[in-house]
Amino acid sequence: MRTWKNDPVLFAEKFFNWTAHEAQKTILRAKGQVITIAAGRRFGKSEAMAIDSLFYSFKHPQTIQFIIAPTYDQSTVIFETILKFLSKSPWQGLIEKIKYSPYPILKFLHNSEIHARSADKYHNLRGRKAHRVILDEAAFIKDEAVYEVIEPMLADYNGQMIKISTPYGKNHFWETYMKGLEGVPGYVSFQFPSSANPYISHEFLEAKKSEYGESSLRWRIEYLAEFVDEQDLVFPWHLIDSVVEDYQIPVSKEDNSVYYMGVDVAKYEDWTVIIVLNQDGKLVYFERFNRKPWSYVVNRIADVQKEYNAHGYIDATGVGDPIWEALTEKGVYLEPFKFTSQSKQQIIDTLRGKMENKEIVIPRIPELIDELRYFEYEMRPTGTMKLEARYGYHDDCVMALALAVYGATNKQEAKSFNLDIV
Repeated sequence: MRTWKNDPVLFAEKFFNWTAHEAQKTILRAKGQVITIAAGRRFGKSEAMAIDSLFYSFKHPQTIQFIIAPTYDQSTVIFETILKFLSKSPWQGLIEKIKYSPYPILKFLHNSEIHARSADKYHNLRGRKAHRVILDEAAFIKDEAVYEVIEPMLADYNGQMIKISTPYGKNHFWETYMKGLEGVPGYVSFQFPSSANPYISHEFLEAKKSEYGESSLRWRIEYLAEFVDEQDLVFPWHLIDSVVEDYQIPVSKEDNSVYYMGVDVAKYEDWTVIIVLNQDGKLVYFERFNRKPWSYVVNRIADVQKEYNAHGYIDATGVGDPIWEALTEKGVYLEPFKFTSQSKQQIIDTLRGKMENKEIVIPRIPELIDELRYFEYEMRPTGTMKLEARYGYHDDCVMALALAVYGATNKQEAKSFNLDIV
């Protein structure tokens, strides 16, 4: 018979008045040194991992656990859920102390510890050791962080690693997931769609499936937790990861640097996006807004251009043309870019080439990264290529970045104010 001392599910029911749904029970009772869980949005992973962490801590005194996520805010989600559970249970009397600075730490009287850390500056984790590590949003943590720093943290105690996330390309998360499916000893893998959570609204899921399309990448990845083929993606996930670094923007202007600007102007429900790169290809400024008066749009573009004294291109297609004309009247010098199938492919090819050569660097801006992730191509019967965002996504950030990169690439050629790009 199971007892709460040997079963985290009964432990949660007895002491925290929390009942796991069937998929959560499967995860909580899983045995393995590396457990990989691909789960759709709103599956209930935070509560499951919080219970799992508490059960492990009480069952194994004098142990160290780390909850690691891509960012600090994400790393505190499970940590705060743990504290919420403890606040309503008899176990709260075993808390020795809770500390938030410089990093969240929960210490118990039986000498167990739970730490919450981010992987954005993963080198700061070097030298740490742990009996157990939980990687939240694991697929979004860089491969080098896992292989070079996080895995070695488990060496002292031959510790356990749990990875839980929605899929994101074929990286370390996919590799351990596949090992579990292949039956590699010590590896266990699970895949649960959002619908595995019986408490999520069925109407909500049906609406999202209808909105995005049953075959759409967004639906399949975010809600079905599928690993999908990258063959239709212009910017494969490993390519995006290779140019992402963790730093804060905006980056102040340096007098000895040249700056390049790309502006994509909003059309109806789209967004106006302003991006500035320095001469080394590092993104130093990002702004995104919509539903603003034209006067606001013109003034914001003008202010940023003057702040960085930036050269570059602005989308002058359709509604962008009067914006460019208004900027010209204000003395703002940006080249007009007319989007056609040919010119769009040209600047996208340039952007991808720069990414492949590691000649640009971008910060972890969720809107930009998501747009890059779901930017696709389709070959038409005529032999031409159609480039656009997946249904449900925008491509304004991608276009602004491509225009900035194109401006930097063509800095010598872009001499004429009326240069015909297309």
